[in-house]
Amino acid sequence: MESNLRIEAIDATPVTVPMVAPLRWSMGVETGTTRCIVQVRTRAGITGIGETYGGKATVEAIRFLTERFRGMDCWEVDRMSRIAQSFRIAYETFVPAHVYAGIEMALWDILGKATGQPVAKLLGGIFRDHVPVSAYLFYRYLGPSGVGGEDTPEAMADRAEELVATHGFEVVKVKGGVFAPVEELRTLQALRQRLPDAKLRYDPNAAWSVETAVTMLPKMAAVGLEYAEDPTDLIEGMARVRASVPVPLATNMCVTRFGEIPLGFRLGAVDVILSDVHFWGGLAQCRKLAGVAETLQIGLGMHSDRELGVSTAAMVQFAAATPTLAYAIDSHYHDQADDIITQPWVYEHGGFRLPEGPGLGVEVDWDKVRHYHERYLAEGQVNEFFDPHRPGWIPILPLY
Repeated sequence: MESNLRIEAIDATPVTVPMVAPLRWSMGVETGTTRCIVQVRTRAGITGIGETYGGKATVEAIRFLTERFRGMDCWEVDRMSRIAQSFRIAYETFVPAHVYAGIEMALWDILGKATGQPVAKLLGGIFRDHVPVSAYLFYRYLGPSGVGGEDTPEAMADRAEELVATHGFEVVKVKGGVFAPVEELRTLQALRQRLPDAKLRYDPNAAWSVETAVTMLPKMAAVGLEYAEDPTDLIEGMARVRASVPVPLATNMCVTRFGEIPLGFRLGAVDVILSDVHFWGGLAQCRKLAGVAETLQIGLGMHSDRELGVSTAAMVQFAAATPTLAYAIDSHYHDQADDIITQPWVYEHGGFRLPEGPGLGVEVDWDKVRHYHERYLAEGQVNEFFDPHRPGWIPILPLY
């Protein structure tokens, strides 16, 4: 039967949206986020929206895929994924996984709108309508409006208390790798004193050597960690750490592709894999990841990298449809100054409520898109691997 959900056109618009205050991490500082807002238009007149990383390079890669996807049926999600993967292999980094993920997100939005169902139902059914979120806690530089400036354990504890009191978070994740490990241990100790019932996570983004991780994590274990995320680099390093410390290890750095899972599993390098609706190549790929993790009895969480409202919707839809996603998802949403959707997300009891509408359940405010596209044209893509307050500082980048 001929489908009327064939792709007519795909458009991508890069935007740059600022943070309330600059967020510090082991490899630089996040002053905002640059994202591509994707539109997929069908012959039936239904338009889907998506979102993914990047600016000009992402736009060019999406245009490349558009010529291959035009005329294809929106239901052919897996087929298009394999086409995109073949180009990634042939052209190496020209068509990375996140490029197709932005298109696929819009395809799911179309399929939901066409059937009158939320994406979560199309992914297998709604297992939860409320998705818990962690309070992502960063050391911050002072922002232009006088907000931020947290650079001591006491200031970080104050910020955490504020987030928990305002939004009801039950999990607090500390983004570390900024100060000396002993200083960041003091931050965790201050958090435990202030928030005795909170689940705590710690993530230095692979800034530590194996020796530092083996020395420091047992001390952090005394505070009580739900898990430590990527304390050191690569599967081998993580395996050596995990063999020596009593702390579960999560990753979004050493296991980010299916081919890396077997080695990570055999070496016992990770306890929790953090899914990502962009890094892993879309919602269908994340669904496969959930099945692999369940088979191997590896925990499943969800990574965040400054998503705007459309990607946040995709994350919530996936989390709502995935019963084995047992950890509160990460989100930068409380640190972002604005959004490009008509009804920005609001935390309810420490999480996000599944939208009631079909598809992703959110709509784009195109005036906001145009405004932040102009900002992108004026400022370019946010460079998170740079810190203007530390001239001469060179980030220690992962080896892969």
